Amino acid sequence: MFSEALDATSAAFRVGYESASQFSREYSRLFGDPPARDLRRLRETGGLVRPA
Repeated sequence: MFSEALDATSAAFRVGYESASQFSREYSRLFGDPPARDLRRLRETGGLVRPA
């Protein structure tokens, strides 16, 4: 999403989800934060990944 400047909805459909909300829920479950929050954080830090 970050490298191609996609929002979560566009990314969801691009990878085969029929529901952007389902993508967001599963992303949050896997990564701990919703995709929009992670994208905002990446933009603020210049693309640096947060520590695990």
